[in-house]
Amino acid sequence: MSTIAEPPSVDSTATARPETTLSARPLPAGTAPIKPEYLIHQTPLVDSSSTSALNNLDTDDLAEGVTTSGSGDARDNKRRKPNKKERKGQNKARHFPVIRETNVKICKAWETTGSCERGESCKFAHSWDGYFDIKPKDVYLNFDGKLQDQPPYAEDKEDKGGEDIIGSRINLSTTCPVLKDLGYCPYGWRCRFLGGHVKKIQDQSGENGASTSSGPITRLGGWELLNLSTGEKEGSRWKHGETNWVDWDVINSLKRNEYDFPFSRAYLSKLEPEKPFTLSNSKPKYLKQPKNKRKAVSPMDEESAMNVSEEAAMNNEEDSLNKDGANVEKEKEDEKGHIVGESEVMDVPLRPEEKKRLNWEGGRYLAPLTTVGNLPFRRLCVDYGATITISEMALAQPLVSGHNDEWALCRRHESEKMFGVQLAGGFANRMVPAAELIKNTLHGGVDFVDINMGCPIDLVFNQGAGSALMDAPGRLAKMMVGMNRALGDIPLTVKFRTGVANGKPNAHKLIPRFATQWGAGALTLHGRSRQQRYSKLADWDYIKTCADTLRESLKDANLAPVPIFGNGDCFSAQGYYEEMEKSGVDGVMVARGALIKPWIFTEIKERREWDISATERLEGIRKYAEFGLSHWGSDTQGINTTRRFLCEALSFQCRYVPLGILERLPAKLNERPPAYRGRNELETLLSSPFSNDWVKISEMFLGKVDDGFNFIPKHKSNAYGNEEAQG
Repeated sequence: MSTIAEPPSVDSTATARPETTLSARPLPAGTAPIKPEYLIHQTPLVDSSSTSALNNLDTDDLAEGVTTSGSGDARDNKRRKPNKKERKGQNKARHFPVIRETNVKICKAWETTGSCERGESCKFAHSWDGYFDIKPKDVYLNFDGKLQDQPPYAEDKEDKGGEDIIGSRINLSTTCPVLKDLGYCPYGWRCRFLGGHVKKIQDQSGENGASTSSGPITRLGGWELLNLSTGEKEGSRWKHGETNWVDWDVINSLKRNEYDFPFSRAYLSKLEPEKPFTLSNSKPKYLKQPKNKRKAVSPMDEESAMNVSEEAAMNNEEDSLNKDGANVEKEKEDEKGHIVGESEVMDVPLRPEEKKRLNWEGGRYLAPLTTVGNLPFRRLCVDYGATITISEMALAQPLVSGHNDEWALCRRHESEKMFGVQLAGGFANRMVPAAELIKNTLHGGVDFVDINMGCPIDLVFNQGAGSALMDAPGRLAKMMVGMNRALGDIPLTVKFRTGVANGKPNAHKLIPRFATQWGAGALTLHGRSRQQRYSKLADWDYIKTCADTLRESLKDANLAPVPIFGNGDCFSAQGYYEEMEKSGVDGVMVARGALIKPWIFTEIKERREWDISATERLEGIRKYAEFGLSHWGSDTQGINTTRRFLCEALSFQCRYVPLGILERLPAKLNERPPAYRGRNELETLLSSPFSNDWVKISEMFLGKVDDGFNFIPKHKSNAYGNEEAQG
């Protein structure tokens, strides 16, 4: 029996059924508006990975450290016990082993000078015998090679030097990035771009590879090593194009707790006469006299290194150095340029107007970025147009304890024309000695010193540092007054947030004191509270209020202008100039925007939105590899260190959405893209959120991955080099 279909209703009052397909539903808030032809799944599948899982693997807290912020109802979080399985995908304690040729360890002194003071007692080899049997092959790198948007993306060429043991390991067509950058290569035979600075010789007499007293070995196995140099010049503070190298005798005296801090000792003894001056991290014993010879400071982790115990530090907090305090001499209160607490500073009669002035108006300021804001990345940003750069956050306690890794953060490249060091610490008894140490050891290599008052992570906040200083004006006053004097003519700046808690900003209360009482030479305000971290948009209306407050207070105190920068959500040239004009600040500090698109400084400089091509982006990655090898080294260890930090940078750059595939401009920093394909294969590869692809990109310029290399990103599901990465 057949069925006759009923005709459709012609009732004019009937409402048509709405479209119910998934593709017709509006995109969730915060989704980048990508043109439909570039979307991979216009109709999302239930069993496919979510967009957020694919494109939001790296939180913005990565640039400032480990985050412990969770999701869900805050009231429930207080009631219930922590669930160990929650957020188990995060890697909160990432470890990256050092990778080098392990079977033959060459003595560094013998390698560079041809002799070793330890002689036969040295544990390292004084011969190149067997080294080339285990050395990996050269990496091919050509900085003038053409890049293309289809595979192979970068040129790869093999040009062996011969069938002998050394010739089989070198590539005569490669270019050594260190030699290109510096004019010499200090890594000699260990360089993984050795083919760029060796030549074949006929006379092989005296080439046994053994120790000699006439200098380093430059002839070996029928090959001659060219352009070998340590780059050290007597009396020069510059080495390998970098400065702020701390002398070994200073490091050793700090480790033995024998370094003298005359100013800090005098200042802190006036400030807290009942407390002995000590740089050890143990709880002070007030009833005992300090010993003449202190115990050496033992190695400590980052958390325990954040200054003295909270109990000792919070003691006498209310006894702050402000204009109403008992420590201020009454006759100096109305004096022009007077900084509260000057009576404690006995032998540094420097006035604020004698400090170096920071003329930063319109400067393109790259923010301090932990882990990712290293020297090669800063150098890349300078190449794109940044004019003000600053080190990664350095902790005061490890600095005064002589930790080499912490001092390495203060290194400065010669291309950085305006460079500062950012210090983090909670109390004057660490920050003032750190400032005095920088003045004595790095003077000439530092243009300003910045106090971190914005770091929101628990590790720093719980130790009284970072954004915790916003609620501790007493400790802050003691710290800033002492640091300002200890630094001499080096300006002291501050970077801070609106406050600690949402809806309770207090930055406007501190700002008048920063410049008129505590001697700040420049201010940078991040328009979020500590509780917000990176959620919601930055409050630029409040930044405008604070900028007006600063200028009014300086005018009332009859002081010269002090630059103030805003910070938060800058992701385009249009946004930069709009926020700058609306808020009245002297400039905008760029943070996450530079991580995702370092070329933002070119956009700001040229006042345009740059639809950068995939090959232009790859050229920036090649430059980063070059700068990284020049900084960390062109040997196996340097290559793997460069690869690790390049992968860190790519974990942010993969979030960039090309302007040509967006439906509207400018792009927004808080928008995340759905899964999409690029305009060519290279653009698609550069957008990948998976670390396997980041490593693949690194292999274009750093060669094949060495055995044992692993990269652990923020999320375990994207790890490279371990079983968890295999899914």
